[in-house]
Amino acid sequence: MAYCVHCGVKLGEGEKRCPLCQTPVYDPAEPHPAPAPKPYPVRTPEQELKRSKRFLLTLSALMLLAPAVLCQIIDLLISGGISWSGYASGALLMLFVSVTVPLLAPRHQAYVAIGTAFLCLNGYLFLVERLSGSSHWFFPIALPALALGAVLVTIITVLFRLDRLNRLTLVAAVFAAAAVECVAVEWLHGMANQWNGSFRWSPFVLAPCLFISFALFFINGNRAVREEVRRRVHF
Repeated sequence: MAYCVHCGVKLGEGEKRCPLCQTPVYDPAEPHPAPAPKPYPVRTPEQELKRSKRFLLTLSALMLLAPAVLCQIIDLLISGGISWSGYASGALLMLFVSVTVPLLAPRHQAYVAIGTAFLCLNGYLFLVERLSGSSHWFFPIALPALALGAVLVTIITVLFRLDRLNRLTLVAAVFAAAAVECVAVEWLHGMANQWNGSFRWSPFVLAPCLFISFALFFINGNRAVREEVRRRVHF
């Protein structure tokens, strides 16, 4: 005896649809017919368009070259020389190099991206120092601060790729690295400007970053708390 799953009406033998609500009747024991072939050919992977790295590099170069040239022209027309346009052109060049160079090294892309970003940021900040004519701050402050940041990011990347860090501990490590970086920046700035031995602003960054980092490490180490957090925030 069969009944409709939607309205519950009694079904007769061989009914394909409910006579009351027209709900289709499916018999799990009945073999399903094979799907009919599509009237159009299926695209094979060989027919898919292959992306060319050379094409991507050329396209990105043209997209960044156009605003750089435009900035140079506007700067020449307004100020009669190269002033502010050097900052814009340098930023575009840094963006082009930092994005395109890792594409050429697919095997170690993460480490190449870190090294490329480190070199590009150093080059751009050195350019800013030269163009602005300000006091010498690149070598005593910017270069060691960026070097420390690159080392911290590399350590975190290695630990994550070796499965020593999960998503929770990865975020905790990032906050801890940010705290160390802020303290180092203030210390370098103080050493370059007759430091009096006291930290002024970095403790206000250090305290919340370390609190969040320790809290995440505690959550990761406590299984019950970790599972409760995952159920609530899907992390």
